Amino acid sequence: MKLPLTALLVLIPLLLSFQAQADQAQITRGAYLATASDCLACHTATHGKPLGGGFAVSTPFGQIYGSNISSDPEYGIGGWSEDQFVAAVREGVAPDGQQLYPAMPYDAFRKMRRDDVLAIRAWILSQPGVHQPSPQTHLPFPFNQRWGLRVWKWFNLDRGELQPDPTRSAAWNNGRYLVEALAHCGTCHTPRTLTLGMDNDRPLAGGDLGGWIAWNITPDTNAGIGDWTEDQLVQYLKTGYVAGRASASGPMAEAIEHSMQHLPEQDLRDIADYLRSVKPEGDKTQTRPRSQWGQPDWRVMGLRGASEQQRLAQPGAVLYAGNCASCHGAQGSGSGSGFGAYPSLYHHTTTGASDSRNVVSVILNGVRRHTSQGEILMPAFASELSDRQIADISNYVSLRFGNPAAAKVSEKQVAACRKGSKLPTPPVYSEGTLINLSQRP
Repeated sequence: MKLPLTALLVLIPLLLSFQAQADQAQITRGAYLATASDCLACHTATHGKPLGGGFAVSTPFGQIYGSNISSDPEYGIGGWSEDQFVAAVREGVAPDGQQLYPAMPYDAFRKMRRDDVLAIRAWILSQPGVHQPSPQTHLPFPFNQRWGLRVWKWFNLDRGELQPDPTRSAAWNNGRYLVEALAHCGTCHTPRTLTLGMDNDRPLAGGDLGGWIAWNITPDTNAGIGDWTEDQLVQYLKTGYVAGRASASGPMAEAIEHSMQHLPEQDLRDIADYLRSVKPEGDKTQTRPRSQWGQPDWRVMGLRGASEQQRLAQPGAVLYAGNCASCHGAQGSGSGSGFGAYPSLYHHTTTGASDSRNVVSVILNGVRRHTSQGEILMPAFASELSDRQIADISNYVSLRFGNPAAAKVSEKQVAACRKGSKLPTPPVYSEGTLINLSQRP
């Protein structure tokens, strides 16, 4: 049966309107999914244009640069088909067949629903293109042989989308989808096997990121988050700070700034619900909760009136007094605003860890975290303090305010951390110099 012309004239605009609404709904969902997946963080260079690529991701094998995934048809994904985009996100294969490095977390994204991947594509295509090539990644041999990733994937990738568990609530399933797929928490927080795939027998038990440690986030009381309340977990994911527990730095601060703080609170509660339900994984080196280590220590005050010989005998205390005490307090109790601008160094999950790598990395790299509450800024000391001095401060902080087991940082370890992050060469000091007295901006 043929429709009369007048009916077609009415129907066509309605169909176009419905299609436009459907397209806009897909774009809106894509914006949410891209935020949950933290796409901007790795695909936007520092001070660069959104999605234009160029961000350097530090790995144990060298720096891998995030690619241009803007809508530009030449350098971005503007010319990719739906299937090509899905293959890149979930399989780690570019349209030309090139194997992508798993710094692109397709080992988690492969669990995403196809419709969600296409919604992200729709949002990206709705954004301005960036007409510039991404920097090329050059890893040393044998990691520059991308064909080997086919073998790596055969050993380490599970197939298929994440299916809901019908025995669990909708909130729990949403939290699981966020943790395991979209937010790809396991990419950092799960240990790696000998083949460097995620150790799925110990999910979320803590990961080694080279200069940083992604902490155990299972419900184990000592090593993980077992003594955290749901409200504390939500507050941390929203702001990066919980008094008497933790303040985010490094990659976690970036995840909170670009992704977590922008999610609806119910999503954060669903994440907390799921995390509190996974199998606890202990760590024999953590004999009490990391946030329960340390106490105020006034020993720095004893430096007043001390002789040069006495000061040289305790370099960590002198360096702390000259570089840290003005913000964190002589006794380590912190100062400043209620959103963690200058956190306490005791009762803190970083200083209470048996491994001090995050303490070292914070001193080298500083902290910069933007949240709705304000900006958190700690200056980097990489260009001001030598490896020996940073080791001395780290050991002093662990010994006086945190877990004494971590007070064993060597100059060599700081140098390795500095090199892995491509930080400035340390300054040269004359023998016996303890404090850099240069003015700060």
